[in-house]
Amino acid sequence: MFMKKMASGCIILLFTLSMHARQSAGNARVWTLQACIDYAYAHNLEIQMQQVNIEKQEVTHNTAQNRRLPNLSAGASQSFSFGRTASGYDNVYQNHNTSATQWTATTSIPIFTGFSIQNEIAATQIDLQAVTAEFEKAKENLEINITAMYLQILYNKEILGIAERQAALSREQLERTKSLYESGRASEAQIYETEAQIANDELTVVQAASDLQMAMLTLTQALELPTPDGFDVEEPADAADFMLARKPDVIYQTALASRATIRVEQLRLKSSEKYIKMAESAFYPTLSFGAGYGNNYYNLNGYENPTFANQLKNNRNEYFGLNLSIPIFNRYSTRNNVKTARLNMQMQALQLENTKKSLYKEIQQAYYNALTSGEKFRAADAAHKSAEKSFGYMQEKLDNGRATMYEYNDAKTSMTRALSNTAQAKYDFILRKKILQFYERQGMSD
Repeated sequence: MFMKKMASGCIILLFTLSMHARQSAGNARVWTLQACIDYAYAHNLEIQMQQVNIEKQEVTHNTAQNRRLPNLSAGASQSFSFGRTASGYDNVYQNHNTSATQWTATTSIPIFTGFSIQNEIAATQIDLQAVTAEFEKAKENLEINITAMYLQILYNKEILGIAERQAALSREQLERTKSLYESGRASEAQIYETEAQIANDELTVVQAASDLQMAMLTLTQALELPTPDGFDVEEPADAADFMLARKPDVIYQTALASRATIRVEQLRLKSSEKYIKMAESAFYPTLSFGAGYGNNYYNLNGYENPTFANQLKNNRNEYFGLNLSIPIFNRYSTRNNVKTARLNMQMQALQLENTKKSLYKEIQQAYYNALTSGEKFRAADAAHKSAEKSFGYMQEKLDNGRATMYEYNDAKTSMTRALSNTAQAKYDFILRKKILQFYERQGMSD
């Protein structure tokens, strides 16, 4: 008996704490679904990493563009020699100490590179578009995940509300049972049964509150919020007005033009064509222009050295010219690079086709899941209304002494199960609807 009272006390304590936590969140900020999605776009780490990838690809593209520019380099050196060395004046070997200062400047300008530069610029430009499309793809995936987490919270809130209503019904029934006991129409055992049912109902409330808190935590972590405290969500519009206006084939045809998943693979395929041309550019000769300037200053110990100005005038060296390189044989390296690039393109074409098939399957599944979940929602809603009527009838029978407590609890359990099934079907319906609308919206975005 003592253990039973302790267990009941613990349950009541947990229930009180959960209710206090919910009441303390009365001033919480209520987030809409769109507000959650927008906040996730701005703070989600995966989205931020995708933005960094875009910046990296912009740098790569800029590097490719700058390959058309001439390069320019300058250098200087200082050397000292001792003993028998060649003279800087007459190139005669003698024993003397010498210091020499040299400086140079050179430049090179590509004239023809076998179309390598222009194809690299085109490839990196397409890669930049692909990385941008991957950024949009990450945002699309994040939107679906945030929506699912958001609806999970709403589902858990409804389940908690059902549990609290059932606990309240049990407490009301306890008061009626006590009144019936006092009038001699109920036994003391029925009071104990009702008290035990209250303890079970309150335990269900605590579990439902815990599930709701964990759902809140999951969403706030996805939003990169520091804590779920003070966080709440808004109930969306009723899903009962949803109609499947478009068939999967229609959605698929329009989604092909705008879904980021497809755009990524299409751009990668287009980029692979440019990489084939880049590999083929090694078959062509290359031509470049080069020019340079050099000068030096010598100082021989023990000799009268020409002035610095005279040496700059006499020791200078300039050159310019063209450099032609013709590939003849490089151990089949170019041939194999071209083959590899073509195989990469073939693989990318297969990847694109696979992505299209996957998209069609996803749209089909979303359509029929929405269709099925809509029917389940309507059926569950009708079942829960019937269960409520049955429970009300059973409650009247119990109050009039024409039903047992076991029958009453069985009817109450059936009603609770029907309410839970309705809530589950409702939010599954909303999620399926939003997923399908997501495909439709993406298909219509152009």
